[in-house]
Amino acid sequence: MEISVTTAKSGRINIHADGEYYFTVPALIWYASPISSKKEADEEELFALKALGEEHDAYEKALRLLSNRAHGEKELKMKLRQKYSDEAADSAILKLTENGLIDDEKFARDLAEELSRRKSYSAERIKNELISRGIDRETAKNAANSLDIDKKAGIINIISKIHLPESPTKKDVDRLLRRLLTAGYSMSEIREVISFSEEDY
Repeated sequence: MEISVTTAKSGRINIHADGEYYFTVPALIWYASPISSKKEADEEELFALKALGEEHDAYEKALRLLSNRAHGEKELKMKLRQKYSDEAADSAILKLTENGLIDDEKFARDLAEELSRRKSYSAERIKNELISRGIDRETAKNAANSLDIDKKAGIINIISKIHLPESPTKKDVDRLLRRLLTAGYSMSEIREVISFSEEDY
């Protein structure tokens, strides 16, 4: 097939084969390819070029996601696969791992500490949150259990953020209980810190 190119936006190159548009790749991928110095290429060569371009784009996307916040491997891979092929996403993850930019154990520890500090979550709630982010159960459990969480202090901290009135209503108490239960504390743990009527609540 006869190959021709046109310049696209943001440093990208449109690839045309036999006068028809095929796909777009980053300029650096195009100029690094042997095809760039040829006037013709077969479908296999074009397919390989497109795959290289997609792998490059997936890696760049992953870097942008990581620049916003840390991600675990599974979570990051799921986001990449929403836009790119499985092969491109896997290639990006492998490269990131080789470059030390993905470390599930460190990610789990850092996120566990943040959830404990910022949201006063219990160890169980933290473990479940890590699992929901794609961290395997054992790593999530180890990260959560490595924290020295003071359950009483955590409950008191959440209560202080609710700003209950001096004479709370049943609705006020229900709102507080939902917040504490969502944070992962059991009713028995909550009752050790606050008291309320068994009949009403």
